[in-house]
Amino acid sequence: MSAAAEARLWQLISPAAPVGAFHYSQGLEAAVEHGWVDDAAGLRKWLHAHLGRVLVRVDLPLISRAMAAWNVRDTAGLLQWDALALACRETRELRDEQRQMGHALGRLARGLGDVYPGAELCYSVAFGVMAANRNIPDERALAGFGFAWCENQIVAAQKLLPIGQIAGQQMLGDLAARLDNLVGEALCCDDASIGLCIPHGSVASARHETQYSRLFRS
Repeated sequence: MSAAAEARLWQLISPAAPVGAFHYSQGLEAAVEHGWVDDAAGLRKWLHAHLGRVLVRVDLPLISRAMAAWNVRDTAGLLQWDALALACRETRELRDEQRQMGHALGRLARGLGDVYPGAELCYSVAFGVMAANRNIPDERALAGFGFAWCENQIVAAQKLLPIGQIAGQQMLGDLAARLDNLVGEALCCDDASIGLCIPHGSVASARHETQYSRLFRS
């Protein structure tokens, strides 16, 4: 992968990208509120569970399929994967998150002059389109998305729990060390296996929808 392609991946996953990822905790805020996650050990279990199930069985395989569809300009196939990406979100908050971040990424794509579908896409599928436009290999695109997800969750956790910067960086390194294996699993995931969820994550997201005081949108 050339330095230029690598830089295009960094731009796509950068916290400076105006997609609003910092607004979302994906149920973590509710898990902290209800005492399900109250320390670094609990956070580590929570994040590893989400990485090993939701990302590996939903986001990462859908990104790979979106890239393949867009590389041959199969818009109908792309929209099929987009519908599945939305159907895999169990709560209104998670669906809204996918839509809002996806629409923001679409605006960025058009602003950068990308060739982009006429329809609005969910975030994971929009990410796949932009990665395909930049000729980023599947493995690198999926690893970049996974790292950005880990980083955002650690930043969210540091606002919710007494976890310092060094501890946060240690945990981020621990999560990132799993990415090669997780990307390999995601690339081997067949169509029928897409859609695994974590029940406690879904319950946390649902409870967050009516949580009285919140820092995050999800």
